[in-house]
Amino acid sequence: MHQKNIFVKVIACFVAVISFTFLNAGQVNASVETDFINHLRAPVVKVSRQNHLYPSVMMAQAIVESDFGQSGLSVQANNYFGVKGSYDGQYVNMSTGEYSSKGKHYVTVAQFKKYPNVLASIKDNAYLLRHGTLTDPDYYSGTWTTTAITATDAAMALSSTYATDMAYGNKLNAVITKYHLDKLDEQSGAASDSGDINSQIERQLKKQLGGTATKVQPKSEAKNILSKITNINQPIVKNFVFSKDPKVSQAGSLDSDNDFNLPIRTIIKK
Repeated sequence: MHQKNIFVKVIACFVAVISFTFLNAGQVNASVETDFINHLRAPVVKVSRQNHLYPSVMMAQAIVESDFGQSGLSVQANNYFGVKGSYDGQYVNMSTGEYSSKGKHYVTVAQFKKYPNVLASIKDNAYLLRHGTLTDPDYYSGTWTTTAITATDAAMALSSTYATDMAYGNKLNAVITKYHLDKLDEQSGAASDSGDINSQIERQLKKQLGGTATKVQPKSEAKNILSKITNINQPIVKNFVFSKDPKVSQAGSLDSDNDFNLPIRTIIKK
């Protein structure tokens, strides 16, 4: 009987130690995640707002790409967004997982940009999203607050452009939901951009049609309508309606946005 009691106590102690270990590990992880978000909050919100991007999407990208700042790429190169290439001639070679056009996963070695600090990484990512590629400056326009109705749409737009992983957008949206990153959009005023655009559309339509125009759905009601990215029947108005130049409006085109240039070579010291 005595031996049985000792055995029970040993088992109870073992369970208690295991429970404490898991609880402590959970608290440590929560601390790392919270600290990471708090550390990047101010620069992400500021840079996103300057470039008409959703802070929630940029923060989610940083979390997914850098594993809360713990990935080898973020530690060794301050690269929090998995951007390839070189920065001021600086780069590192790292193994990376990619997906083929058929959805098959494979591992390869690629050259990634090495930044002097995290802020340079954030600014460069914003520059990339605003200026696209050499052949298509509007390549990432689906992420702009002046284009995407919601942050959800902006995240989904990255699935077919930013990453080879077609589930990328869903992963970003899952992170946004889990960590309530949508609050960053409210803080930055990004959520109001869509409302401003709707007002512009309504005014331009009235002017061009010479009468009253159907009121454009405000941002507050955006959650109840179908979006562009998710194939919901949301009417899409072409960009040329925003042009103040009649010739441009008639031509049906609008010059690309040049008001949000970020000096890619500028390095902001800590």
